[in-house]
Amino acid sequence: MHKSALLAIALTLIVATGSLTATFADPTVGVKKGEWIEYNVSVTGTPPPIYNVTWGRIDVTVVQGENVNLKIQTRFRNDSLLIEYLNLNLITNPGDSFVINSNLNPSDQFFNPYFGNITIAAIERHMYLGAERTVVLGATNYTKYYWDRQTGILVQATSSIPAGVSGDYNFTVFTKTSGTNIWQPQIFGVDLDVFSVLTIVVVALVAVVVFLVWRTRKHSKLVT
Repeated sequence: MHKSALLAIALTLIVATGSLTATFADPTVGVKKGEWIEYNVSVTGTPPPIYNVTWGRIDVTVVQGENVNLKIQTRFRNDSLLIEYLNLNLITNPGDSFVINSNLNPSDQFFNPYFGNITIAAIERHMYLGAERTVVLGATNYTKYYWDRQTGILVQATSSIPAGVSGDYNFTVFTKTSGTNIWQPQIFGVDLDVFSVLTIVVVALVAVVVFLVWRTRKHSKLVT
């Protein structure tokens, strides 16, 4: 297994395998080339150096069928930056599950070659970056994950690692998206870009109405 620092952020050392009755979903890639997402990371306790991370970013560089290539950047507390490249396949090698199948439902499973089967436990709605997003939840022995359901990309994770699992270290890692180009902030449930366009249209319509009213009144005075 490669030593991706984001792996330490988002995933745990041991995973609880899913129920034998769970359904393996057909792979559906939801991310697109050029999309990116960033994370702020906070660590409490006494983590090992590889877990002492403050920031991360995932760039989707290639999407071809079930194959997804990612550029992963990780910044540590000492301000050093690690850059890695992952080539994933959602069927045979989904890697560290930074990206999973899109549109999964509760009881659906996906296979992680390092940890086994992960089962989707629930679907919820949460606010991320000014927009309400539908997320799917999955959990291991020590971590709870939230993936954006539409794209399958990781948006949040909390890992609590007790002493004995990773040596004598005892720590908690909280990761949450801090920026992305995948979706836009919303106002009254409408994307900000769309809201801006609608605002311009409304202002233009009001201006036209005001002008027509003014012209009608002026014409009426001239007639009288």
